[in-house]
Amino acid sequence: MVPVRVARAQNLFFSESEFKRSIQNALKSVKSILETTRNPVLLEDTDHTYQDKYALVEFVINSAIASYGNALKHVGIKDDILHQALEKTHDSKLRVELEFVGTLWSDFVKEQERQISRQEYEKIQKQVPDNENTRDGTTATTETLTIKQKVWDVHHTMNLSFDLTLKCKDSSPLTILQHSTQVPIVLTHYHQGETKQLINAKSKEILDLHWFLQMIPRGTESSFVIDRQRQDTCKTPVRNENVKDAVEFAKAVHEWSCAVHSFMVLSRQFLARYDAKIQSLESSPPTVTGEDVFVPIVPLLENATVLSKSDLEEMLKLQVKTLNSVTSAMVKKYSHVDFFSSEYLLLEICACHLKALPQRMMSSVAYVEHLLKTQLFQAIGKKINGDDFDKFMQFHNRKFFGKEYSPQPFSYSVRRPGFYPDGVISVESSTATTTGTLEGFVPIETLVQAIAPDKVPSMSIPVDAATSVDLEGQVYLHGWMQHVWQEGGHGKSHRIVARANEFSRFLLIVGTMGGPNVFVPKHAIILKDKDEVIIPLLADILPSAKEFKDAIASLSPEQQEFAKAFRAMQLESSVFGLCVIQLKPQLEKLLNLPEHSLTKEIQLTQDLMSLFVDYQIPSDLLSFDGPDVLEIRDKVAAVRGHVEAVLNVIEGQKKKQLQDAKAQYKAEAMMADDGMVDAWGEEQHQMMAGASMPQPRTAMMATVEKQHTKRSRRLRADPVMYEAASMMAKSFEAEEGGMDTAMESDFETNIPGSQKESLNQVTSSPLIDFTVIPKILDQQLEKHDTEGSLKSTILKVGEPWERLRKENLLVAPRRSYLSDRDREAEKHKAMDLLKALSRSGSLPIIQSELHVIVSMSHCFDKNIVETVIEDNANPIQKVEKSMLMLGSVVHGMDKEKLLAPPPKSSQDLTIDAES
Repeated sequence: MVPVRVARAQNLFFSESEFKRSIQNALKSVKSILETTRNPVLLEDTDHTYQDKYALVEFVINSAIASYGNALKHVGIKDDILHQALEKTHDSKLRVELEFVGTLWSDFVKEQERQISRQEYEKIQKQVPDNENTRDGTTATTETLTIKQKVWDVHHTMNLSFDLTLKCKDSSPLTILQHSTQVPIVLTHYHQGETKQLINAKSKEILDLHWFLQMIPRGTESSFVIDRQRQDTCKTPVRNENVKDAVEFAKAVHEWSCAVHSFMVLSRQFLARYDAKIQSLESSPPTVTGEDVFVPIVPLLENATVLSKSDLEEMLKLQVKTLNSVTSAMVKKYSHVDFFSSEYLLLEICACHLKALPQRMMSSVAYVEHLLKTQLFQAIGKKINGDDFDKFMQFHNRKFFGKEYSPQPFSYSVRRPGFYPDGVISVESSTATTTGTLEGFVPIETLVQAIAPDKVPSMSIPVDAATSVDLEGQVYLHGWMQHVWQEGGHGKSHRIVARANEFSRFLLIVGTMGGPNVFVPKHAIILKDKDEVIIPLLADILPSAKEFKDAIASLSPEQQEFAKAFRAMQLESSVFGLCVIQLKPQLEKLLNLPEHSLTKEIQLTQDLMSLFVDYQIPSDLLSFDGPDVLEIRDKVAAVRGHVEAVLNVIEGQKKKQLQDAKAQYKAEAMMADDGMVDAWGEEQHQMMAGASMPQPRTAMMATVEKQHTKRSRRLRADPVMYEAASMMAKSFEAEEGGMDTAMESDFETNIPGSQKESLNQVTSSPLIDFTVIPKILDQQLEKHDTEGSLKSTILKVGEPWERLRKENLLVAPRRSYLSDRDREAEKHKAMDLLKALSRSGSLPIIQSELHVIVSMSHCFDKNIVETVIEDNANPIQKVEKSMLMLGSVVHGMDKEKLLAPPPKSSQDLTIDAES
């Protein structure tokens, strides 16, 4: 049995070169029926207005409707049938369908024997395809051969019916065209076991004509008109409900005709394998193209006007003429073959033509939209993407907002007033070229307000469960609006970049707001001496207020309450923060030194950092405790003396522990060597006695390993001892000829958990609670954002962290990636330093900057070009409204006050110049 597959319609797409080639061919036929003085051209080749595009799309679809009618008439659906169906559809709820049913099956008739000559048998053998796995059942004699043959009748039927169907019950269909053929097939070679059927295939295709009947012209008025007054649904000449219905019907026609034609072609190809007459005609099948039959759908203008109704009638006459001509030629060509009845040829020609009509219509409609995009690119001078829009908005916001309220780049120097910066921190976003190639990173721009001290509560950082450090520095509130386009690819990437200058240090803490006055640290790191740290920043977009409201509308009250509570948690946790702490000012405060006294004390500052970070030395051993009347240099000298004294103690401890460790190491090594010699002697004795590998060696090695493990644990418990042992091991290796050691270089650190404090509820206090800002924005979005395009966004740190560090001044910087363990270790170092600088929370941090970031995303369903052209929307106006909404919350004032004053007119500028 041979399977028959019916192909479906392919996805249609617009090809400018193919479209213009087909239109140029059609234009030759159009000019042949018009007066010689007339010269219609494509839309792009003549001056026209935006409204002319509407008129052209209406003309194209009206031409397609009339062309469909001519094709249906050609196959037998006359005007009286269409008008009768039209009247019934108006009077009652009838559904009008065009149904095609095609079947192809075989019946086994008999098996027979026949005598043939050897020459005839060899001829039959040559006709069998190479890939056939066959059996002939041949009996040979001297001159003749007796062969067994199987006889089948292959039936091929096709019915095309016009059906008026009620919604509740079916009525009798009206048969328009019918074809039935029986082809006998006699096989000498046949498949093993194939005795019942060669093929059994069926195709049933239904085309709903309801829209088409509604569009049939009535009198002199146009059948298809775009309702341009409906601004909610009519966006462009192409993007509106009327054109959408026309395109949907065109797709249905194309799919129906492709399925019908595919069944006919595959039926013909199957029979050609067994019928010599049909096989001889396969080189020139009865298939027609758009060039064989004129397609009267041409998007042409003449003097900025579409072609007239009389011109369309002439083109429709040419369509009918070429249809009749091609049909007559095909009937004449294939009349000697019984399979190709006139009904078969008529239906195949009509199916081919019905494939070309919707293709031309949809290509013409797509051409109008393609021309809009081309004109936009020509007006701007380039193809634009989301990055181009971001650059424009940066330029536009400087004029749109007042000078003090306009967005600013998120790039801040870490510095004391009047001093050279210690470094810089920035939040950056990737940029790309038009082709999507990564171009680099630039700082994001945010709406920012420096919060006055009387409007913000005293901020604190929980270091551990027992310690909280207060911040007395400046607090900034940032509003970041991202523009998210559906451009494919991986979208934008964001990152935090922190750089320290040479001989400078500062502390960077990344976290979230955990309450009105609590900044919860998630990550922390100390930057020093030309360090550069790059931290990936991820943006998780929450559902918009409208989407959330729609999603919970049909939930139960208990389910809604749970969803609202969970969303409230998400909104409050979306407040991101960066805290930068300068170390020198805090060191001066901690050590009771005057301001700026450590500015030029590079070595002293480095020694202090080492004592606090590496050895956790209490600040009381280092701070100045003399009389205040001393000079600054005397106070600094006193602190330097304290530092040197502590360093001398540490150095003495190192030397003593080094000597003790060296002596202990040698003793244990000697003991291990003695044990190994004794074991070796015993082993030799047993081997001489013919024994196998002795057990005492294993016990000895286990004893040595156990002693070494105990020694390693003791060393790891004391970092100074560990360092001394490492130095001793190197010395001992040089003295003793390089004995290997098995000491480990890593040790685990207990990680204290962060304290999670309960969040305070919103009160009537005039102080700002940053955690309620997302909730305020969400309430405004629910009221004003009817499209649901504005969405709250959660910022969080990603992986991997990248660090560029110079180990010393003589080597080039080396780039490395921080693992989870590295990041935890860096956080503990930073928290230990913060705890030391604040005397375990009793001393506030005097020089810090806390940047609180509230992020929103304006999401577009399409890319920027599709938004402008297909939706006929100006994204600039949409983003302006979003920025004003965000800015009013960040700055705490009415939207009107954020705007820049209107620009002066040219007359005002002239008066100012004259004065």
